[in-house]
Amino acid sequence: MSLRSSLALLFLCLTALPLAATDIVWPTTMNRASTQFPKDYLQPTVSGKTESGSFGMVREEGKRFHEGIDIRPEKTNADGEPLDLVLAAMDGQVAYLNPNVNGPYGRYIVLYHAAAEIPVYTLYAHLAKIEPSLKPAQTVRRGTPIGLMGHTSAGVSPITKDRSHLHFEIGLILSTGFNLWYAAQAENKQSSNLHGLYNGQNLIGMDPMLVLSQPKVDVLAALRSQPTALTVGVRTSKIPDFVSRYPALVRGDVAHAAGWYVEFSWHGMPLRWTALDAKSPQLPAGRWRLLEVDQTQRSRLTQRKMLGGDGRTPGELLTQSLEVLLSTAR
Repeated sequence: MSLRSSLALLFLCLTALPLAATDIVWPTTMNRASTQFPKDYLQPTVSGKTESGSFGMVREEGKRFHEGIDIRPEKTNADGEPLDLVLAAMDGQVAYLNPNVNGPYGRYIVLYHAAAEIPVYTLYAHLAKIEPSLKPAQTVRRGTPIGLMGHTSAGVSPITKDRSHLHFEIGLILSTGFNLWYAAQAENKQSSNLHGLYNGQNLIGMDPMLVLSQPKVDVLAALRSQPTALTVGVRTSKIPDFVSRYPALVRGDVAHAAGWYVEFSWHGMPLRWTALDAKSPQLPAGRWRLLEVDQTQRSRLTQRKMLGGDGRTPGELLTQSLEVLLSTAR
């Protein structure tokens, strides 16, 4: 091959790389080369269906949502307990450690990745052990062992040893006002918020395979690749915490916004916020109102409770998410 041809090939390879990309590692010691198909890495529920370990409306015949993926163990000891270490998927820092088995996640860790194209969290649940040297705010390099895979959970149905797995999530935090919102709900008066901002109700995930599928990913592009399923008009003179924290998802004149046109994915992730001026026809008379629905996604929106049972009115999850999102903008 001539020097000119070699240089041309090098140029093509370099220009094919994303301008911004985050290095990603598989979050367990499973050999990444063996994860070509879902059945290679997913741990099914008692149903035995491979898809039940994936992201989406995959539980109870499509009636229950799973906000992450369940990665099976590659190695077990003589007693059937997993030997796989759990690894930090990206460079970041420890945001939260829960060493107790006091909820559906069991022992779990949340890492925060401020250096990604959009700052995201990753969550690692059902751990047998948490690496004892980990401390809140500690910097963690990708590939660093942070725990041992297990089957801990205080959920309704225990996770049996033969279904040990890592539940892995990646996504965004809805609001720093979550604690106040939670305490104000009548149904929570007898139920303390044990996990603060890292309560699952304040975490909104996307399909982890949008990120884990490659060793280098533009995380913001992956998040933006999710299609809009419905839109909402919001009226507020105060800037919501979410807008300040994720400016990459914001458009328009923030300083003079009278409200927002918010685009949601089918499962509830706020994908884009467009500032509305006081004369915008999309600005609601009240606090907020449902504007448009993608008809092709209506069924999933209803199942996920983003829409009510009639498929036309706001659902329970959409209402709750907006209450949380606007908890700092009153």
